[in-house]
Amino acid sequence: MKFYTQNMSRPPRYRWRTWLRGRLPWKLAAFFPAGPNDCGDHEWFRADDDTDLCRHCLVGEREHVHTPIDWDSDLWRELSRLADEGDEDYQQLIAQLRREEAEAQRVS
Repeated sequence: MKFYTQNMSRPPRYRWRTWLRGRLPWKLAAFFPAGPNDCGDHEWFRADDDTDLCRHCLVGEREHVHTPIDWDSDLWRELSRLADEGDEDYQQLIAQLRREEAEAQRVS
């Protein structure tokens, strides 16, 4: 009999591929594509306005789910600083994030 905790010690699928793709030059990363089967532990990124995809496998796809912004995070403070210095790209990004946050609050 196999106990359910036995599978917990097994590392999740495709993590080493994701690790390699993140650290290799882009041309070499193509040799380590996302896995064709369900990784079982999706980590999502926004592919487009309507879709989230898993970083680890090709099976993981869902309708976009808004993730609230942590306005006190170091990342947000750095983005704000760059926008305040006059970087137009960051100003546009911040405006887009604020619009999305307001839209998500209206929907919920």
